[in-house]
Amino acid sequence: MKLWVLTNTPSPYQVELLAAMEAAGSCKLSVRFLRLEHRGQAWNPATPPFEYRGLRGWGPRLWSDAFRFHPSACREVWKTDHDLYVLSGQYTSLTVIACAVLLCWRRKPWALWLERPWPEDYRPDWSPNLSARFRGIGALRRYLLRSFLRRATRVFCIGSAARDAYRALGVSEDRLSVVSYCCDTRRYADPDREATQQLRRRFRLEGKTTFLFSGQLIPRKGVDLLLRAFARTAAERQDVALLILGDGPLRESLEKSVPEEIRDRVHFVGQVPQADLPRYFAAASVFVFPSRYDGWGVVINEACAAGLPVLSTDAVGAALDLVQDGVNGFILARDDEQGFYEKMKFFAGQPDRITAFGTRSRELAQKGSLEHGAALFCAAVEQTLAAMQRPTTKNEEPRTKNLS
Repeated sequence: MKLWVLTNTPSPYQVELLAAMEAAGSCKLSVRFLRLEHRGQAWNPATPPFEYRGLRGWGPRLWSDAFRFHPSACREVWKTDHDLYVLSGQYTSLTVIACAVLLCWRRKPWALWLERPWPEDYRPDWSPNLSARFRGIGALRRYLLRSFLRRATRVFCIGSAARDAYRALGVSEDRLSVVSYCCDTRRYADPDREATQQLRRRFRLEGKTTFLFSGQLIPRKGVDLLLRAFARTAAERQDVALLILGDGPLRESLEKSVPEEIRDRVHFVGQVPQADLPRYFAAASVFVFPSRYDGWGVVINEACAAGLPVLSTDAVGAALDLVQDGVNGFILARDDEQGFYEKMKFFAGQPDRITAFGTRSRELAQKGSLEHGAALFCAAVEQTLAAMQRPTTKNEEPRTKNLS
């Protein structure tokens, strides 16, 4: 099956999943990136895992890719012949919109591959997403999304929460497939023990219940709430510590917000290379992810693969699929500081439960493995093509609708 995929940037987890699909042999990929860098890091693999190309855009590189136009993507959509075209990432991008119009015009089969949309009832002032803050812009975005959903051949949903959201927006069940983000969980199965012990000695974690966060230090991730909940826990117990992996614009203010008396137990590690993440996860006891919104959140896959109990919110798509409340972790409401404090204190006081919860996390991690994700994606493509009842002669045309 020949797939043409358009996406924003070569994010590590999306690249891993696409590479696993190519390696499985049932899909031949042509991947197009709006830019060949992810969070400021250029991507130029020595051995490309699939056929790919970075697209040249019209407009300054400082502009968001939602406003830059990539004419070569449109030319490929017009001229090439693939079994299925997959549009992922920013559906508000001028390039994605133009490709969708052309695909409908040429009556070619295409799929959207999307996380669940931003909640309509959640408009925080800190959000950089204008459609999340202003009703008028949000209405235009929802209109565009509904138009896409009506006309796409199929919708690949990143998690069950996305599937439920798009079903609620009127997409029939037979046009929905769950194709979640995955990662290479194998690297968390047997981390370097000596390197892990060095980390525990470096941060003086021995004998402590160690809570771990991994992600950007931005308002959406809820690290401010985590620090407040941890401060309350640490005020009552000396045997707890907190590791914070990642960087961002809030780092300085977050560091200053930590009470003086517990600063020796709160460690801001900074950005950690992907290859080093397994030993940090292995050095921890419990993973905490108080995000106020994440369409998926691959760090939950990683935490489960590392055998950690997970504390997360119901605003994180991955938590709803990979965390069983009270079994391998707890799912709390957004901004529930009291809830996070109580659950952190629960694990600190019952280390035997950490082991039991962690064992179940490892079992559930298989749902977030690359092999499982690649199989789901290829199956979704097969179902899409089978449902199309594609023509056997050149005079017949596939069934699709015009985007108008």
